[in-house]
Amino acid sequence: METKYAVSKDGAKIAYNVAGEGYPLMLVHGIESFKEKWIERGWIDALKKHFTVMSIDLRGHGQSDKSYDPEFYSIDNIVNDIDAVANACGFEEYNYFGHSYGANIGFQLCKYNKNIKKMVCSGNAFGDEFFKEILPAWIKRYENIDLNKKNNTLDKLNLSKEDVEWAKNIDLELFIAQFNGIKKWRGTEISDLSHMKTELAIFSGTKDHPFVINNLEDNRDEIEKNGIKLKIYDGLTHMDLVDKINVVSPWVLENLL
Repeated sequence: METKYAVSKDGAKIAYNVAGEGYPLMLVHGIESFKEKWIERGWIDALKKHFTVMSIDLRGHGQSDKSYDPEFYSIDNIVNDIDAVANACGFEEYNYFGHSYGANIGFQLCKYNKNIKKMVCSGNAFGDEFFKEILPAWIKRYENIDLNKKNNTLDKLNLSKEDVEWAKNIDLELFIAQFNGIKKWRGTEISDLSHMKTELAIFSGTKDHPFVINNLEDNRDEIEKNGIKLKIYDGLTHMDLVDKINVVSPWVLENLL
């Protein structure tokens, strides 16, 4: 697929692909992922039969522009990036499917009351727990890994062989900059979406991150009272929510078509 570029309000170049025909659909990946993952998992083939599918590289990822300045990853910049890609493709209204970080962005877009007709989000929770508690702990951990990486002392950490290889091959400073930008966002409360125009559906799995599944289960009644659809798959992990396409795609399509 040909990579195209849209220019956001701050001048950042945002990479994206387009495939298929029909009503427009924006696909937004999780942290440390990129637009080609939708192809590898089979989502593009499954969705392009029904939609004009726009798959984006979020800033800091893939072929989009990157920065070590946390302010580069403000929610206003991210929202403008999504608008820039939709506008470059000639669409003012579209559907949206986001996973993890992409789902978090989707919740923010609902708050902004963007012209999104239907949205499906996977692997995300409501409120500020992620921003106030989970994310700062992750940042501290990655800063410690980065320090040991620079000092060639990764072997002193209690890391698996896979995590050591990951640490050696990733730009941890870039990763930390993104997280420091994201932690300034305000979490989305269910009450924030009481007047949203978008038809929202959320799904998770019983083996998703505990703070996600516990949050959704604890708020199930309030979620459903606000007209938000919720589905919890038995046995699915956080990554299974996009990897297990044969399991989840029928429900995803049901809520996007």
